[in-house]
Amino acid sequence: MIADVALPPVRSISQAAGVGWLVTHAAESSATVLDAGLRIVTRFDAPVRAQRFMASAGQRHLAAVTLDELVVCDHLGQVLWRREHSIPRAGLPCTPNCHLDAQGVLWVYLPTGDELVAYDAATGAELDRARLDSSVGAAYFFPHPDGERLGLHVGMGQDAPLSHLAWLAGGRIHGRDLPGPFLNGFTSAGDRYLALPHGDVAEIAMRTVSTGAIVVARGSTEIEGRTGDSDHRLMEAAALVSDDFVLVAVNTDDDGDFERHLLLSTRSLRWQADVDYDLDMTQNAIAATDGQGRWLTRGPDATVRLWQLPDRVTDEIPGQLDLW
Repeated sequence: MIADVALPPVRSISQAAGVGWLVTHAAESSATVLDAGLRIVTRFDAPVRAQRFMASAGQRHLAAVTLDELVVCDHLGQVLWRREHSIPRAGLPCTPNCHLDAQGVLWVYLPTGDELVAYDAATGAELDRARLDSSVGAAYFFPHPDGERLGLHVGMGQDAPLSHLAWLAGGRIHGRDLPGPFLNGFTSAGDRYLALPHGDVAEIAMRTVSTGAIVVARGSTEIEGRTGDSDHRLMEAAALVSDDFVLVAVNTDDDGDFERHLLLSTRSLRWQADVDYDLDMTQNAIAATDGQGRWLTRGPDATVRLWQLPDRVTDEIPGQLDLW
């Protein structure tokens, strides 16, 4: 662990490119912007009426979206523009979300009609909107390393989630589907992505961005080389920690309240190491990663912790190939 910070109870954590991390809080309409080392940059009351909201932070703007409105403000909390809408609670998960990209575009997922909308973050002008094939879902965004494309997955409860790659060209939204249930991040070159399991698809996979083809995949009972008890279930929580390693969660109790984290190789998805935090990790403790060997965890104590991989994790020689 290289840093920690005690905050109000956490709802969500996301990476804020060029800034650090954005944390929204579960018990109040507020958010905290942290720098890359978990130092508090600013804490602000979200300029929305509802207590439950999702948010995004960029180098110039902060955005928040609820079932009733979309608001963008500057880093001092001064509201720049606001748009009202009405999203009925038509089943679960029904969660709007937003993402500020490096090009000054605010992307918004609206579960009513399941639309992806692009706005000019500075002016609020609508650039375009596109209909997705999902239904009353919850979207999570993963910016592509090229800074222009945006990955997202839309979860729909028990139904199979959908993953997409979207971009703006000529003022219009373009995109295509990405195979695999849950997109969970791209490698630094942007040529591969991590796909997580869901339901009957009980495997974790690395896939190519160009075609969606599987590079390597492992089922929850096929994580080779892991020491100790092999009776574990791969959970829908993981992080592409670096180009070399994936951090995955497996259950450690029948109820799924606690989890253990394993490091897998991105080349083979074989077990490399157990992560021993000297702390209990509750369900969905993996919060976010910067893709450069660091990641955040959260827990019921409302302390956010920043972890970093050691310089050497395994005895593998860099570039060494597996014999199949």
